[in-house]
Amino acid sequence: MINFFRKIRYRLAKNNQFFKYSRYAIGEIVLVVIGILIALQINSWNADRINNQEERRYLIRLTDEVRSELNYLKDLRDIFFDRSKGLNRIIEQWQSGNSVVEDTTQYLQDYSYGSGLDPWYREPITWTQLQQSGDLNLLKNKNLTDDLFVFYSEVNKLGDNFVLNPMKEFVNTREKLNVPLINDGGVIIIFKYVGALYVKKEKIQINKEIFNKIWNYREELLPSFVRVSGICQFQVVKLQEVIETGEVLLKKLEKSLINN
Repeated sequence: MINFFRKIRYRLAKNNQFFKYSRYAIGEIVLVVIGILIALQINSWNADRINNQEERRYLIRLTDEVRSELNYLKDLRDIFFDRSKGLNRIIEQWQSGNSVVEDTTQYLQDYSYGSGLDPWYREPITWTQLQQSGDLNLLKNKNLTDDLFVFYSEVNKLGDNFVLNPMKEFVNTREKLNVPLINDGGVIIIFKYVGALYVKKEKIQINKEIFNKIWNYREELLPSFVRVSGICQFQVVKLQEVIETGEVLLKKLEKSLINN
């Protein structure tokens, strides 16, 4: 066997074909390497194209979600502001010593504001999905990613703090404002009355005795209503701060969509 290879080597060397076949083999190897590199580059371009498309889809969804969240927070801010105004109206009347109710509709509405609001935080679907799926790296603009973390962290923190602190005061006040009315179903009547005004613009006759009971119980209710009003004012300030952060973020998202 060794002699066989020696003979082949001898003939190649004798005919100067060794270098010819070597150059041929090297050329084949180079072509194969070039083909592999081209294939890898094509795969890389294709992967980048797919990632860019996926990034744009996420940017569109995030932009819509942040815009929707901002509208929700603005409505919430306005609700807290209106409730603060209404609570201040009824507080001023109770403190004035004037028991005459000129606008019964407004009075009962302001009274119902003492019950406060339920937890308002809602989970952002797209932002949560982006983090849990591991696709966060698709967003090439890391400053934008940081801004998204800041905005949603602020929203989450404000929502959690609302549940931990204000909600307890709201629940306590809600129970107190039921006290002067619970025996004769006054609570049901008042909330049915206010709801009818909002939904059907209807009016329901309220017994004057209900207003008298509220007035006679005002000293018990007043401290709680003052605290609830303060909570509403605080929420307005904090929500406005978050809204301003979100509006800056929204502009950056819209700009990223244009450039993407």
